Amino acid sequence: MSVDNPRIPAVNAALEKLIADLAPDPFDGRLRRDDAYTVVLAALDHLEALGQRRTTVGELYIWSRVIPGGETLGGHDRLMTLLEQAADHGRIRLDHGQVHIGDAPTGGGPGHVWMRQLTKGGADIELIGAEPWPAGTHLHDETKAWMYCTGCRLGLPQAEAMYLYAVRQQVTDHAAECTWLPPLPDAN
Repeated sequence: MSVDNPRIPAVNAALEKLIADLAPDPFDGRLRRDDAYTVVLAALDHLEALGQRRTTVGELYIWSRVIPGGETLGGHDRLMTLLEQAADHGRIRLDHGQVHIGDAPTGGGPGHVWMRQLTKGGADIELIGAEPWPAGTHLHDETKAWMYCTGCRLGLPQAEAMYLYAVRQQVTDHAAECTWLPPLPDAN
């Protein structure tokens, strides 16, 4: 969380209040996992609202140490577990210590999720583009994209980029056929 942004103190105040409203476990002094995950997601959402779509694991850890009540989130290992869960849920993408905030492919792909569709089994299929969806602009059928199924893991990273119209059809066809269930949440 870059300290260069003048709106960061307001974000810290909002997150400090959120943490204060949650009760830590009386035995270990840490927030329950679901509560800690809620705080981490709120921090990521605030950063994204400020226009910051990238940070590092180190910056998030330092933030958790300096914000009042942040120590109840737990240590570095627990923060990594929470960030990995956010990555599994498609909220962020982790890349060599970098945290890419926003709609990012869960398969570690080359870009951003443009569309999600559910399979018969309930897993998400993602249509992924190299850049964020260009709001207000028309995409040509020649635009390249990829697909990734979070259930059976078909698609990225082994797939070649294809024209958008072809990938759209692949996503629709795969959704009608795939019976894989969504990935299980991490049990930690």
